[in-house]
Amino acid sequence: MSKDQEIYVFLVENHKGKDNAIHSKDLEKIFNICPRTVRNYINKMRKSGLPICSDDSGYWIAANPREVNRTVKRLGDFAGEINNARTGLAYATIQMRSVTRIQEEIHITVKVV
Repeated sequence: MSKDQEIYVFLVENHKGKDNAIHSKDLEKIFNICPRTVRNYINKMRKSGLPICSDDSGYWIAANPREVNRTVKRLGDFAGEINNARTGLAYATIQMRSVTRIQEEIHITVKVV
C-alpha cells in the first residue's frame, strides 16, 4: 500500500468528522514525513475526489457535504489570496520596467547634455 493510501485509511478509521481532526504535525510524526509531503499527499487524494477536509484544527474525512463545502470555500478563499499576490507581483514588474525606462532615459539625457 502506498503512503498516501495508508494516510487515507488512517483518516477513515480514526478521523471522521471535524470533531476528530488530526493536526498535520501528528500526521508527520505518525508517517515519518515532512510537512510538504503531507500537503502533497492530501492534495493528490483530494484531486482524485476523496473527501478530505481541513481547517486550522487539522485534517479529517468529511462526515457530511457541509464539511466538504466549508473546505471548498476555505480553499477558494486561499486561492483568491494567492491570485491577488500574483497580480500584485505582476503589477510590481510593470512598475519596475517603467522606472527602469525612466532611469535609462535620464541616463541617456545626461550623457547627451
